[in-house]
Amino acid sequence: MRWLLGIILTIGLLVFGGYILLKGYPYRLYSNWMAGKEWNRYYSLSNYTSSYLTPVSIEEIPPYKEDYAQLWREFPLRNANIPLPVRHPMFQTIPMLDGKNSKLPPQLGIVILAPNGRELSRVYTMPMNLYEDHSQGQDLFKLPFVRNRILKLDLVKLWKDIFSYQIDVKSKSLDEMIYDLYILHLRSKYLPKGTIKYGLIKQGEQALIELVSKDKDYIIEMILTNNSGNIYSYILKTEKNNDESRKLRSKFLENISFQSADPAMGKFLYTEFKQLNFARQVDQEGMLYLFSAWSQDIESEDLLKEMIFYLERGRNNELQLKPLYRYALKKYGKTFTTRKNVNESDDAELALQRKIEVEDMDRKLDLELEKNRPTVAPDLTPDEKMNLYLKKAKEEGPVDNKDMTIH
Repeated sequence: MRWLLGIILTIGLLVFGGYILLKGYPYRLYSNWMAGKEWNRYYSLSNYTSSYLTPVSIEEIPPYKEDYAQLWREFPLRNANIPLPVRHPMFQTIPMLDGKNSKLPPQLGIVILAPNGRELSRVYTMPMNLYEDHSQGQDLFKLPFVRNRILKLDLVKLWKDIFSYQIDVKSKSLDEMIYDLYILHLRSKYLPKGTIKYGLIKQGEQALIELVSKDKDYIIEMILTNNSGNIYSYILKTEKNNDESRKLRSKFLENISFQSADPAMGKFLYTEFKQLNFARQVDQEGMLYLFSAWSQDIESEDLLKEMIFYLERGRNNELQLKPLYRYALKKYGKTFTTRKNVNESDDAELALQRKIEVEDMDRKLDLELEKNRPTVAPDLTPDEKMNLYLKKAKEEGPVDNKDMTIH
């Protein structure tokens, strides 16, 4: 009987040990994956970083008090509504166009300079993206037991948790471990390379991601909003130790909102531009109206031409014209210049191209003038003149007495 009891006890210990091992195995995998170790075919991240475990509490946005509200106006740039200074004595605005990828619409933005020419702030929009379904991004998520739990998750809460949920690696239920692993996977997709910290702002309505900045005097931040599955975003550049720049950051973070680009809005802005007097049309104010209108229909070559035309009629608009020249040259092969004076100190490629276009414009003008110039009759000899008079007299016939004038 003792040997039977021993066998039963051994089997019991093996079963109990197997149960303990089986129960502990998922947690061992989970804890290793959370530490970036022991990737396998079921779960792996190529860009793992420990920062994926711990979002931070973003400091509260300091309130912005506007002393001259009349010097600001909200302009749409692509899909973002951005407050921008209009004829403000403290700021200069410069359009920004980044068209590196010819297959995608250019990134549009505005650079704001101080009176001394130093860059205070930069804000530019990113193309709108759709919320992607990453529920099959790992083989682990394709297992029915796991997938059924992922598909039950509330998407609104999930989006906020990507930027706010603290992953605490400890013994927990299978459902909690699955959720942690899914959040970790989503962060690897939504947090760009070079992320320093991330969290939620505006009562959880927007996500803020701070990125590594090449210029140590500035901070770079990406702000995202998920609006019914449409993900809108913009990039904000702020000078660290400049009070005015930090005030601009607060203004942008508080007030920038999103909507889809609309050509009808572009037409409305163009109508408003036409109602400005000429001095305002050729100033940076006019540029903002046209740049905003063009952003709603970036394939409009005519609007780009008109923006360049009016800026060339104004004073001291070289900084505003350069990015427009460069984009036009890259997109259309010409700068659309209509101004003859070319600054030799400009970008060499732009200066050469503008000279070529100016010479071509002068050549076309000369040809048009030549075409419309009246024909000059050739000089006649005395005999030719006499014959001409006789021919004319013969055609007119004899002079009637009634037509004679008596002196």
